[in-house]
Amino acid sequence: MYTFLLRKRDNYTVNFQDVEKTNILLKKAGVIDKLDEMTNDEIAKILGVDAIIGGTFESEQSKSEGAAIASVIMFGGFRGKTGTGSLIMTLNNGADGELLWRFFKTMDDTLSSSTDDLVEHMMRKVSRNFPYLN
Repeated sequence: MYTFLLRKRDNYTVNFQDVEKTNILLKKAGVIDKLDEMTNDEIAKILGVDAIIGGTFESEQSKSEGAAIASVIMFGGFRGKTGTGSLIMTLNNGADGELLWRFFKTMDDTLSSSTDDLVEHMMRKVSRNFPYLN
């Protein structure tokens, strides 16, 4: 997520903190393994940031590549579905932890794409919907 946003940084009116700096600050504060026990405003205070971007990406393999190819041969079509990916991305205010923005997208993984392709496609959608565009 950070890498993709960084590639498009000239399109946004905000800056993104380096992941390494974030991890170091969390380690120094002794909370890197306790983030699920903290509020977003507590984390933002430790990091010295105005907002927290978070999210999850889940991928589920529903068919092997061979099964997807067999489905295409038997039933026709060009895109044999091999799995699904879901992305949830959130932006929370650092001062009070309130949710400022939420993005949810589910997409199919196909024979012609890899998980990396799926993530890339989802992140392109994120970049068009991110609230701090120039």
